[in-house]
Amino acid sequence: MRRRDFLAVCLIGSATALPACRSRKTGPFQKLRLTAGRNLSMSSLFLTHEAGYFREAGFDLEILQMPNPLEAMTLLAGGKIDAAFTGLVTSLLNASLRKMPVRIVAGREIASPTCGNMGTVYGLRRTFPGGLENPIVLKGKRVSAGPTVGFTHFALDAQLESVGLTGDAVQSVNLPTSQAAAALIGGRIDAAVLNVEFDQNLMSRASEIVRGHGLAHYHPNFQCSHILFGETLLSADPKIGARFLAAYFRGAQEFARGRSPRFMEEYARSGGLDPKLVAGACRHSFVRDGAIDLHSLQLFVDWAVRRKYVPSPVDTAELTDFRFLRSLHET
Repeated sequence: MRRRDFLAVCLIGSATALPACRSRKTGPFQKLRLTAGRNLSMSSLFLTHEAGYFREAGFDLEILQMPNPLEAMTLLAGGKIDAAFTGLVTSLLNASLRKMPVRIVAGREIASPTCGNMGTVYGLRRTFPGGLENPIVLKGKRVSAGPTVGFTHFALDAQLESVGLTGDAVQSVNLPTSQAAAALIGGRIDAAVLNVEFDQNLMSRASEIVRGHGLAHYHPNFQCSHILFGETLLSADPKIGARFLAAYFRGAQEFARGRSPRFMEEYARSGGLDPKLVAGACRHSFVRDGAIDLHSLQLFVDWAVRRKYVPSPVDTAELTDFRFLRSLHET
């Protein structure tokens, strides 16, 4: 397994190491608005919220569920929200080049080589009778990697580059994730790069679906999702942001140890899925201490520059703010 260059040490050993989180806040609450997608990878966030850990830390939290990371970035950069739980998108790099008040303050999720489906390509068996093990078969095919240029496009290109192809070797179809699986089943596209662990459309036609590699096959433990702060928290005392992170990682650790939020039951019910199957979803792809992997960020930046999604290189130091992790460690 590739050794990663983490620039933050393990900040939280266990939930019991967070005495500040255990005392209930009795004074006025600080209102915060954040965005998060409605997907299973946000279960740790919803567990923290449902368990009341944010309120114990002094925050009155409003979670806006937005499936499009570009919309979340726009709101964060414009000061309409205070934080975002989101995957990597090129709009973050462009915001940095424009000196907008948006920074990555903690790592959240990785493309795990042992579980999860981050950046996995799916296709129809009739289109790919020999399977998708060799990405060369994607050449010339209609492939959806999501509506916003970001992590899933990076994952697709990693597969294509492994066999000497470029992103231009496929016909890119930009569909929302919620529509991609249905479009695949209906034959409107040939393949889709998805991060979902369960999808009713794919599961109901499992015998007709072939699955290729996920990003972890090419970049094991690539850090693909982060916590971002906007101007409100970036300009405040770092202890405030550190308190927010401490609350979240308290819940994230409990989620990793097996505690499930009601959100998972609701997710299963709304998607027509077996609640027990959903409860057994991968829990080992989450960063438990907030450490930010700069190597992953650099890979993403280099790819975006190579593909001309950004006009010039971006210094990873301009994308991150370690003050909050340092403050958390000092607490």
